[in-house]
Formats: sequence, C-alpha cells, structure tokens
Amino acid sequence: MTHNDFPAGKDPAFLFGCGRFRMEPHLLETCAEEILRFGKKPLLVCDATSRAVAFDQIAASLATAGVELRVLQHDGYCCRDDALAFAQSGALDGIDVVLGCGGGVILDFSKCIAHLAGAPLITIPTSSAQCCAYTPIAVCYTREGRYVSTSHFPREISLALLDLSVLSRQPPRLLAAGALDAMAKKIELEFWSQLESRPSSPASREGGSGGAANIPAPSGIAAAISDFIYADLDSKIDAAIGDLAKGEPTETLRDVIFDSVVGAGIVSGIAGGSKQVALAHRFYFFAKERLAEMAGASSGRASGVGEAPPPQPRFTHGELVAVGLVMQHAYNGHPDKAAALAARLRGWGLAASVAELGLPSGPEELAACASFIDATKTMKAAVAVDPGAPARLREALVAMYR
Repeated sequence: MTHNDFPAGKDPAFLFGCGRFRMEPHLLETCAEEILRFGKKPLLVCDATSRAVAFDQIAASLATAGVELRVLQHDGYCCRDDALAFAQSGALDGIDVVLGCGGGVILDFSKCIAHLAGAPLITIPTSSAQCCAYTPIAVCYTREGRYVSTSHFPREISLALLDLSVLSRQPPRLLAAGALDAMAKKIELEFWSQLESRPSSPASREGGSGGAANIPAPSGIAAAISDFIYADLDSKIDAAIGDLAKGEPTETLRDVIFDSVVGAGIVSGIAGGSKQVALAHRFYFFAKERLAEMAGASSGRASGVGEAPPPQPRFTHGELVAVGLVMQHAYNGHPDKAAALAARLRGWGLAASVAELGLPSGPEELAACASFIDATKTMKAAVAVDPGAPARLREALVAMYR
C-alpha cells in the first residue's frame, strides 16, 4: 500500500454525510444492534481519552451479542503514514467494519483506516467540536502536526451514533468550538457571495449575466441552511453551555449538538467541501503550521507510529477557526461584528486573538500570515475580482493581531 491508495482531489459527486444517523441518550449501551447492520468483526479506532470514555459501553453491548471488539489505539495526528503502517502490519486484517470513536482528529484518522480496509465506517463522536462525524472528509497531517492535504473519500459514512449522555458531559470549550465552526459556514459563505455577486466574477459569468441572482442553486441552498444554523446557534449556545453543568441532555443542548454536527455537515456536502470555507479556515492552516513549528523547535524530536506527537498547545479545529472568524468578519466589512465575536469568545474562556493562542503576534507575524493567505486559492479568487483584496486582508488581520 502507498499514498496512491488515498483519493486525490475532490470527488465530483455530492456526498451528503452519512447514510444512517441516530442521536439519543444512552445509545452506546445498545449500539450492537446498529453496528451489526454493517459487520460482525468490528475494529474500534480510538485514542486514550475516547477509549476511557466509551470503550466499556461499546464492548459490553457487542459482547452481549456475542461479538468481540478489536481495538486500534492511536494517539497521534490524522497521518496517512500511520494509517498505512497499521494496514501493512496486519492490524486491519479480517475486520469488516470500522468504529471511529473520539474527537475530530481520531474520527478523521478512522476514515483513513476504513478506506484502506475497504470497510464501512461508523462514527461515534465524544464531542461536538466539529462536523467531521458527519462528513466523508479527512484533514491529514504529518506525524509532527504539519498539514499535508485533505482527503475527500468516495464513500459516505455509513452510520453516525451520537450518544447524548456522552456528549452532555463534554467540556464547554468543545461545545463552543463546534458551534463556532458551524456558525463559520454563514460568515465564510458571505465572502464567496460577495465575489459571486460582482459582475466581473468568473463564478458569476459561469452562472449567467452576473449578480447574486445567478448564484447556482446548491450555493443558495447551502447559504439558506447556514443562515438557519447561525441564527439557531446564536440564540442557544449560551444556554447550552450552561446546561452542560447538569450532565444530562436538554432540548437546547440537543439542538446545538445537532446543528454543529449534522447541520454543518449538510452544508459542507451541498457546498461540495469548498465554498463553505474561506479566510478563517486559511488562518486555521497558518496557525497549525506555526504551532507545529513551535512544538518541533521545543522538543527536537519526531513522533513514531501511533505515538503522541511532540507536545504543543492543543486547540480544536473550531477554536482556531473562531479566532479567524474575528478577521473574517472584519474582511467582510463588519468590524462591529468582529469586536462582538471577540468579546463573546473571551466570555466563554476561548482565545479571541493570535496572542491569546500563544502565537507570536507582532507586525512581522501579521505580514507572514498575510503572505500565507495571499498564496491560497481562496485569496487568488478574491484578487481576480477585487485587486484591492490584499490590502483589505491586511486591514482585517489587525482585528486578531491586536
């Protein structure tokens, strides 16, 4: 097996998340009946944290059905080299269904494992920190945490099992991170809408004579759903964070989890995995690169197969995107919304600036971030429509490099 075993580029098909979905309390206690729809020789892919949270319940349910559960514990990043090494070691031999259990990193890694095994994938998230439990996309890194590329798998997730009893005990910052990543869909779609509504935009010309009325239907539907998700989360996230103290699911908590995982995943599927992200996500990749550099410099070592990576500040995808959203609001022409979001993030105990992430935040770093984003396809598309986009970006970056 080689890296050629992973899909390259984007799939031309629309992939709408997963074929089967359940979300209810105490779901893992009876999960065997769902797992056995897809296979009788399951492999649980987890890390140390998710193993402690969910293994006993999953294993007990399967044992009652006479099924033994094999475990592959991986405490590193979603790294294709690690997935290939596990496959070549024989760790995947004989399994016919993969259970990915954990946060975003381990769920993405389980997609790589299921792809190499040629087996259906069942996702069992232990937090709602992003929508990856519902999307057939994996963001892949080196063993040291440097971004490599994104794999768009040709097969949807077969089943997503969201145990509300587990998810009602997640840390508040993870619930907030997932909500913010979902809310980002609307804010970043606004970026593309601004481009497509300009008569000079190539995207507009493809749709007709130009203008917002000619935006393709999928983009319009994705935008409409993202509007609903944003409004629903905006009105419920504070109450939902408070409900976590109860340790049991409430209707508000259920809605926020559903919006964060399923709602955001549906937008991603309709948008084709591309136009629901813009500048905030480009900052995410810049921040990940900087964090990996800092960790490598401080540790002076690389991790091995399955090992925990060199220590670095561990922020969820949504936490980093949230800081980028402060800049995205400013770029979109809403400095008041940028300031309001920053205040709200701090109220939840989350970072709202580059300095609060523990990253260098001087003028040279702002320039480095701007250069990084300038080189992306996202910014090149903006420049093709608005030659002043680079200057506008640099002004917006001040909002998070204060």
